[in-house]
Amino acid sequence: MRRIQTFEVSLKAFIVRGDKALFTREADSGYWELPGGRIDAGEEWDTHASVLSREMREELGAGFAVSFGAEAVTWTRQRPSDGVFQFIVARIGRPEFKSAGPMEPVLSSEHDAMGWFELDEARRLGFPERSGYLGGIEALWPLAKR
Repeated sequence: MRRIQTFEVSLKAFIVRGDKALFTREADSGYWELPGGRIDAGEEWDTHASVLSREMREELGAGFAVSFGAEAVTWTRQRPSDGVFQFIVARIGRPEFKSAGPMEPVLSSEHDAMGWFELDEARRLGFPERSGYLGGIEALWPLAKR
């Protein structure tokens, strides 16, 4: 009998501002990634934008609001800590501007660094080794330019 691989599903935000995108570095692994996370129990029927908005509040602070488009790119990652496979769906997002101007993200304890990077800079970040992160990010960039 054929064995079927199981995956966790993780929704990630490719947040762009001008020619740069926001990346965060995982505190536990030291790898760079996009902000976002898994769909929680009870969110199975919520929209991706709703789940991503919750993740943005948790990881980047309640004052940093992001709106999401329909464009998405997918890839796979094998989590280094436990070998679990993750199917990643990344959506393009843009910071929302409040009347007082744009709010800056504030990191949670899940990450120890963040930065806004252009594509060439992002290519040099340390992404998880067993993942399609770099290919996914390279596919997101032209979609964000539309």
